[in-house]
Amino acid sequence: MNNVFNKIDIEVFDEFIEKFAERYVLQRSPINPTSVDEILKISEGLGTGFDLSQIKSIIKNKSIFSDPIREKGERPNPVNDIYRSDFGELLTTYYFEEELNEGCRYIIPAKNISTRERYDMPGRGIDAIGYRIKKDGSYELLVSEAKVSSQKQNPPSVVDMTDDSIYKTHKNYHDNSDVLGQRLVEFSKNLKGDDLFIVMCIIVDIENKTNKCSITYGCGLVRDYTCVDEAKDFGKVKNNANEFEPGNIHFAILSFTKKTIDETIDLFYKKVQEIAK
Repeated sequence: MNNVFNKIDIEVFDEFIEKFAERYVLQRSPINPTSVDEILKISEGLGTGFDLSQIKSIIKNKSIFSDPIREKGERPNPVNDIYRSDFGELLTTYYFEEELNEGCRYIIPAKNISTRERYDMPGRGIDAIGYRIKKDGSYELLVSEAKVSSQKQNPPSVVDMTDDSIYKTHKNYHDNSDVLGQRLVEFSKNLKGDDLFIVMCIIVDIENKTNKCSITYGCGLVRDYTCVDEAKDFGKVKNNANEFEPGNIHFAILSFTKKTIDETIDLFYKKVQEIAK
């Protein structure tokens, strides 16, 4: 097996917050370049003088949720805090897509943050789905769950205690291929071209149980220096890793070193609102 259990310390400073706030706004308000070209051609043909810059500004502004609780200077309950949840997804997606070594990274063609139905509610389903093509030409599927917890308990309950914990969610995907296949079908509706083809091949493989495609169960747990314990926070996901065979586990603890989770999310929220205006 090729299980990976990493702890990555993350220094929270202004450039870090700005970098991920900008990424978040882009993911929340994407405009397909092909669609832009089509809009401009239609506008030119009709002689409307369509203002593309204005529509981009409107889309950006209307895609970003202004939290009334945070706007009052308070913090939402962690369970209902969209920005807390989204930041966990954002960091986890970045880790698997860009932070891993060359050749080990995954392509995550559609982001949950971009495709969810409601701008004021967290997305449902798998937090990140990706793939990579291995040296032998076969495919490896990534299904990833992201959690954020400042709970002092180690591991925090979101790792293996709650019904939607990392451990229980991934066990459901592992033990019920129909559930995983359904999630992938929904995911494929947002794809085109090569991405769609590869995910369709993976769906067929899972349906036919041919095991040509390997599966990695990705886990992202956001912690901070006040609560993290590397020896304990992987919980049952590490202790019972054999339950996910023949799949692999890749579990990253992403731990803030100079700010708590609450302080970091406060900074992130403020910067997002600033950029979106």
